[in-house]
Amino acid sequence: MNLISRRDINRLLPRHLLDSLSVLPYLTGTSVLDVGTGPGLPGMPLAIVDPNRTYTLCDRMAKRIRFLHMASRELQTSNVNLEERNLAKDPFVDQRFDTILARGVASGPLLWPMVEPYLAKGGRVIVFESAQVEVVEETAESEKTPEDTLDEIELGYSSEKISCLIPGLEQPHFLCILQRKDKD
Repeated sequence: MNLISRRDINRLLPRHLLDSLSVLPYLTGTSVLDVGTGPGLPGMPLAIVDPNRTYTLCDRMAKRIRFLHMASRELQTSNVNLEERNLAKDPFVDQRFDTILARGVASGPLLWPMVEPYLAKGGRVIVFESAQVEVVEETAESEKTPEDTLDEIELGYSSEKISCLIPGLEQPHFLCILQRKDKD
């Protein structure tokens, strides 16, 4: 169904499955939204190994959601909800999630305004970043100004980057965790 690149077939385990599972220790709460899930990454592998959380996998493309319906039936996952929707045009109404994941969608600061309304109190957004993105952002991070930190505070989150070494991959991958700061 052409859901991943042909050149990634031989790297399926480290590049997609193990990378997807690397976020497990950083999840909070019992409800997780996987935005732009594509072929179900990272949501489907996480749902399989973590049956005590509910995973909502969201993508705007019908082809991907059809594949995920088939996969969910085959794998008998009872903790997976599938949503075909473009969040920019068709937002969730009255649904909140403890953790929101994004892998290959956008950088954390760009994604935050779109997904922040769906976060539960104390929720967090976790964005997967590749080593190539990190090299560019590392330079930018070292040049971070007080205004950049002020922007984070005004937008209501704090950010932290965590390096993940994935077996089978030479370059580390990074998780950018945007933690919601709720006012009491």
